[in-house]
Amino acid sequence: MNMPTPAQKIPVKWVSLTCTVLSSSKYGLDYDRVKVLHEIGLQNPLQKDETFYIPTQGKAIDTRAIFPDGDIVNFAGQRFEDLQDELNQYMEAVKKGDAEKMDQLHNSFKALQMLTPVPYKAGTAVLTFDYELALYAKDNIFNLQMWAPMPSFEVVQGGQVTASVQLPSTNNAVGFRARILEATGKQLDPQGNQQAEVSKVLDQDLGLRHMIVWHWANDPLFTVKYQYQ
Repeated sequence: MNMPTPAQKIPVKWVSLTCTVLSSSKYGLDYDRVKVLHEIGLQNPLQKDETFYIPTQGKAIDTRAIFPDGDIVNFAGQRFEDLQDELNQYMEAVKKGDAEKMDQLHNSFKALQMLTPVPYKAGTAVLTFDYELALYAKDNIFNLQMWAPMPSFEVVQGGQVTASVQLPSTNNAVGFRARILEATGKQLDPQGNQQAEVSKVLDQDLGLRHMIVWHWANDPLFTVKYQYQ
C-alpha cells in the first residue's frame, strides 16, 4: 500500500486513533462494523476554513470501495484542496482523449458520493473525525488497516501517535472469540517500503475484549488481521 501524497500536509503534534470491532458478521450482517475515531492535535490552528471528507455518519462504508488515492483508508480525512490533483489529472485525460484514465477517475469520483464534507473554521486547533467501516472477510480473514494520522496530515518531530484497536477476545466462554493472525504497526516511505516497526505497548485479553495499543512518534500504518474461532 503506497502512502498518499497530498500537495501540502498539515503538521500535527499528536494523534489519537481508536478502532472498535463489532462482530456484526456473527449476528446478521455480511461484514464486521468498525467504529473509528480520530482525534488530531494540530501544531498550529487552521489558518483558514478547511473542508475534509469522511464516510457519511450512520452508514458503514465498504473498505473494498475504490477512491482517489486508493481505498477508503487512504482517502478518509483528505482535504478538499487535495482533490485538485485528481481533478487536474481528469482534465488532462480529457484533453488527451484518454478514455481509460477518464473512466478510472470518473468511477473514483462517483465514490465520493459515499463521503460527506466536514468543515472546520479557521482557528480550530483539534480536529475530530468519527465514522464506521464495513469490514468484509476474505477467505474467512478480516483485514483492518488504518493510517495514523490521516493522509492530509503529518506528525512533526517530537510529536506522538497512539493507536488502539479493540477486538473480540481470543479466549472467553460467553462472547465471540477471534484469533489474532497479525497485529503490526509499520512506518513506511512514500513508496510503501517499511522503514521501521512500531512496538506494541499492550496486546492482551481484557475480559470479553482483546486490546492492542501502539505508541509512536511518526506516521505509521497499523494492520490487524483476525478470524473467528
